[in-house]
Amino acid sequence: MKSNTVRFFDTTCRDGKQAPGNNHNPEDTVAVAFQAANMGISVFEAGFAASSEADFDSVSKVAKQVPGIIVCSLARAVESDISASARALECAITPPRLHTFIATSDVHLKYKLNMSHTEVVERAVWAVGRAKSYVDDVQFSAEDATRSNPDYLALVVKEVIRAGARTINLPDTVGYAMPDEVASMVRHIIETVPEVREYGVTIAVHCHNDLGFATANTLAGIKAGARQVECTVNGIGERAGNTHYAEVVMALSTRPDYFGVTHDIDTRKIGEMATLLSQIIGKPIPDTLPIVGEHVFAHGAGIHQHGVLAHPTVYEIMSPESVGWKAERFPLSSQSGRHGLQKRLQILGYQVFGAMLDKAYINFLVIAQKKVMVTDDDLHHLYQGLKVCS
Repeated sequence: MKSNTVRFFDTTCRDGKQAPGNNHNPEDTVAVAFQAANMGISVFEAGFAASSEADFDSVSKVAKQVPGIIVCSLARAVESDISASARALECAITPPRLHTFIATSDVHLKYKLNMSHTEVVERAVWAVGRAKSYVDDVQFSAEDATRSNPDYLALVVKEVIRAGARTINLPDTVGYAMPDEVASMVRHIIETVPEVREYGVTIAVHCHNDLGFATANTLAGIKAGARQVECTVNGIGERAGNTHYAEVVMALSTRPDYFGVTHDIDTRKIGEMATLLSQIIGKPIPDTLPIVGEHVFAHGAGIHQHGVLAHPTVYEIMSPESVGWKAERFPLSSQSGRHGLQKRLQILGYQVFGAMLDKAYINFLVIAQKKVMVTDDDLHHLYQGLKVCS
């Protein structure tokens, strides 16, 4: 992988699925995986094979059926998890990845693992070595990395790289960190662990959105040198969710001057992927969800409609076509102006100018004061009324 290319790791069907109401079956996971491969996602975490029969089947089906993508299974640093992942990844048509993890923060060591710092290092090294005995591609995650002691985190990273891990993920597991802290953590690992460069290791970040900083933290990690980002479609996931990958993709696409990196995502397929997942889990896409929400390219205010009609870049930093967005760009309400009304009427096939437009706008405002949104049916009736009066 070129050092200036950011790889996207999709965990929609693993971490995203863990949130209440997001569960879906193996066939749905395969459908998402095909779409992910089609749009340029590099790594697809199809499940946590040891957690359930359904997750095992999800990993196995994706591994055997979906070409053009690295299929991954998550495993705790225990034999049963690692061996289950290995079995699920058997017969993969593309060389697969096994992703093992253990926590490195003091709060996790004390209250969850009941293990010493030395024991965690030993377990992490053992887990990576065990995973390496099954597959060539091993990823290690230091759970709760952002709340871990920086020097201890660096020690763990050094040892698991020596054991064979070639992707190191540094998660903000509970959405606690601020962007400069994530950047500092990534830089600290790159600068103090020479094995990162010696072995060509990819540093990854995985951020949660508990304080609303998931995307900002992910971008800060990229700016500091991370070259894999773990995200989900529509930002679904535990608690407040994960990083919404479309935000990261379009930030990199829109601001290459700032980030100076590239990616392999076909952005025109972003909207289709968002809709597919929404249908699978039965949850609507929030209207204002960046990049894919119904209203993110919609301009209701008259000033905005006029500006966009004059030139889209007045109020849009990307085109709706560039992300496969499909919705009404000029929804009409009492805040809309003549230009927006005229444009919507033209879309419906009606040419209205001059005095007729003035009359149409007066009649439109009467309707708009009574309704949240003016529909196409309302506009058809409005135009027919104009014709009758003329």
